[in-house]
Amino acid sequence: MVQQVIKTIRTLLPSTGSITKQQIEQAVDSALMIPVYKEIERDFLVREVESLYNIRMDDFRIIEAEERRKPWIGDVKAGIKWNFWNRYRDYLQVEKNYSDVVLNQIDKLTDRTLDGLFNPTENIIVSKRGLVVGQVQSGKTSNYTGLICKAADAGYKLIIVLAGIHNNLRSQTQLRLDEGFLGFDTQHQRAFDKNGVTIGVGKLDQIGIAHSLTSSLDKGDFTAGAANSMGINFNTSEPIIAVVKKNSKVLERLYLWLNAQTEDLPDGRKVIRNKSLLLIDDEADNASINTNKDDDRATRINEHIRNILNLFDRSGYVGYTATPFANIFIPIVEDDLFPRDFIINIPAPTNYVGPEKVFGIKVLEDEDESETVLPIVNRVDDYKELIPNRHRALRKNEKYEQLSEDNKRLVRLPGELPESLRTAIKCFILTCTIRRLRGQINVHNSMLVHVSRYTVWQAHIKTLVENTFDFYRRGIEMKIPSVLDEIRKTFEEDKEYSYEYKGETITETYKSYKTVSQTISDTMPDVDTLVSVHDWKDVLPHLHNAVAKIEVKEINGGSGDALNYFDHKNGLSVIAIGGDKLSRGLTLEGLSVSYYLRASRMYDTLMQMGRWFGYRPGYVDLCRLFTSRELNEWFCHITLASEELRSEFDYMSEVAGSTPEQYALRVRTHPGVLQISASNKIRRAVNIDVSWSGRLVESYQLQKNPVIISANLNVTKNLINSLSESFETRHNHFLWRNVPVDLVRPFFQRFKVSENLKKTEPSKLLDYIDISVKSNELTNWSVALVTKSNANSSYDFNASNGINQVGCVIRSNDKNKNDEHNLHIIKNHIIRPKDEFFDLSKEDYDRALERTKAYFRNQNSEYKNDFPKGEIVRNEFRSPKNPLLLLYLIDAENARMPAGSEPIVGFAVSFPKSQYSHSVSYAVHQQLLPLFDIDDNLDDIEDDED
Repeated sequence: MVQQVIKTIRTLLPSTGSITKQQIEQAVDSALMIPVYKEIERDFLVREVESLYNIRMDDFRIIEAEERRKPWIGDVKAGIKWNFWNRYRDYLQVEKNYSDVVLNQIDKLTDRTLDGLFNPTENIIVSKRGLVVGQVQSGKTSNYTGLICKAADAGYKLIIVLAGIHNNLRSQTQLRLDEGFLGFDTQHQRAFDKNGVTIGVGKLDQIGIAHSLTSSLDKGDFTAGAANSMGINFNTSEPIIAVVKKNSKVLERLYLWLNAQTEDLPDGRKVIRNKSLLLIDDEADNASINTNKDDDRATRINEHIRNILNLFDRSGYVGYTATPFANIFIPIVEDDLFPRDFIINIPAPTNYVGPEKVFGIKVLEDEDESETVLPIVNRVDDYKELIPNRHRALRKNEKYEQLSEDNKRLVRLPGELPESLRTAIKCFILTCTIRRLRGQINVHNSMLVHVSRYTVWQAHIKTLVENTFDFYRRGIEMKIPSVLDEIRKTFEEDKEYSYEYKGETITETYKSYKTVSQTISDTMPDVDTLVSVHDWKDVLPHLHNAVAKIEVKEINGGSGDALNYFDHKNGLSVIAIGGDKLSRGLTLEGLSVSYYLRASRMYDTLMQMGRWFGYRPGYVDLCRLFTSRELNEWFCHITLASEELRSEFDYMSEVAGSTPEQYALRVRTHPGVLQISASNKIRRAVNIDVSWSGRLVESYQLQKNPVIISANLNVTKNLINSLSESFETRHNHFLWRNVPVDLVRPFFQRFKVSENLKKTEPSKLLDYIDISVKSNELTNWSVALVTKSNANSSYDFNASNGINQVGCVIRSNDKNKNDEHNLHIIKNHIIRPKDEFFDLSKEDYDRALERTKAYFRNQNSEYKNDFPKGEIVRNEFRSPKNPLLLLYLIDAENARMPAGSEPIVGFAVSFPKSQYSHSVSYAVHQQLLPLFDIDDNLDDIEDDED
């Protein structure tokens, strides 16, 4: 009912231009005069419609190979009948309530993506390769469905969609395309039973006609027999689509069937010349990558994809992914899948709940306040005895009674659920209930329980979850006071709990629904205008109806359960227990509560497992994530790495001439993002070249060993003593200009940082400096010794050039890093933002600030700082000859060192952009593979999935 009234209200509002609150209120009042809508709360509707029109979205950015680009859309657009696209856009607006901002972005993006491919009606031989990067659960399917619609309108007659590695994801993708592109239900029996073939766009318009070689049945993947039995003429002028799983056997069947449609050319080639192929690779970083070593043949999935593309004179490949870490390590060769033509980065709209809103870039403690991170994560530790981190299943021929006690513990199935999982179940009951209270009744609600990859564990956990849920369900139905009071406490009472982590006692607070809703309402009002703080007396009457709809399902190849949202028109409420099948690509509709313990040490896999990212209109404050502190830390780290790569992309997209190859090189050589994917995906990066061109390098991990501290201090004193008496004095630093490189070399030769801080290893920095000096770069340094006025402690250099008392700076130890050997500077930054500009002239500083503001204006974003962006200064204003070395004396006592300890020296270097491709080689097999040697070979997955 709510969705229907919103559709009505939108028809009463102007279709173009900005919408005022007064116009919204008038439209709502008009709609509420219709009798069927009169009981709906007016203020609720006003807020709901306002939130729809308040969505904002930055423009997408693109890096492409200009010499390969041949624009064509502009020349032919007016002559194309956009039947498929127009009805899909109408469907998204009318049926899915997409905002105009998002619709316009999809329209522009799909135009630009298509323009990066080729005109399918031209008689040419061409192959194009591109990549579109979004965020997890941010709407990539809508984007490539739009591209498919436009491609079909433009003349692409065969479209192949590679949709994940599991049957359920392929089936879900097929159903989405049935609704968004085909307009009919490919499950013909279901369509017959319901006496209705048309679905989705087909209900709006049946002008567009296309054929499907596959169906949305779980076993509806491609087979030659099924394709032939459909009676589709391969040479038809109407578009044909196939949605196939990334499985070597399925792809081989498709290749052989297509090969039979080829014609033999005089030169012996077998090609398809009368059709242009568009191949969409969903989750392009998964299974499609050639993970074999250089001397080996390609993996079978990768080989089959390439073989299919090579059957066509005209082929376009577009990969879609949220985690492109593996794709950038594809060898850049002509016949591979490297996106040599373009890479497009899609920003998410403002209503997207992504990693930065769920986790941020550092672990939030109870006392921390954040206006950007939602207070919805609960870090738990009580599962370890019941569900050990390294638990496993009994192996074949392995007998339990013969195992050691340690191994028995790892295979022993738990007799009860951890208390934290019981709390999570109560949270899901409450979330379903409060959504009903808010008028969200016929909607999907999902809870994810992902604690094990072993099906025997999943089946057992399902039984325990089912028993626990039934206990609460019966208690609610029978109005048992103790059960109702337990749920009431979960709703309105905060609760402290403690656990040991890395030798330290951590105190956490479970935040009640009232607390979380109030906090979001106070500190993040724009994240969801429908957030409300409710009273228990209002929640209680809806409990029974909410709990009566909830089902518990086990989702894996061995269970008979399935997540069939399509057949539940009045909403499915489900607690889904599973593993890998729930970890990538699959959308859990209305996911609100997640209990997630599954660890992965790979950026891409871990981020993809985050099914809780996405859109949560009207219930963002009702979402909860229960996970371990370690996984929370990992996600913070990955969020930071991902933001760095996106920032790198945005910057490079504005630099004329940047190509996908250059971006790939920048990412490959980025110090600190080496630990990014399965080792077999980055096997070619065993010997990796790292460049510090245009980088800011900071020593944010420093050894606390007194001997090392003293040695580093002496190295620094020697450097200061070697500098001239001609220096500039400011209130917070001393500055030397035009320091010969030979004077700074000894500093990098002898200075010691933490063993863990490979990306600022001084010996590697010195290697890079020496290579650069040969090209007449990094020859004249600026050296700044930072001081603090009114410091708690100071150090007397007693230097021959007149440097005496230097005030020690305060840099706190990250309390989450309980490391007796190293100082971990909080937020990983030793510098303050303006330190990097100490040696800039006022003229250059002002120009850099104006250039920064222009950069943000071009992104339709406001820059609120009063200092330039460091990356712009390093790349555009700092001379290649002139790096800046910053030296810091850190107050040892404040850094948790004994009283009277010598100050800890740290440093930072602002390296200018090089005019050459200088780099330093890292032996990654020594630093990376022993820690991250996890193969990701998906070629041998069979149709009967486990």
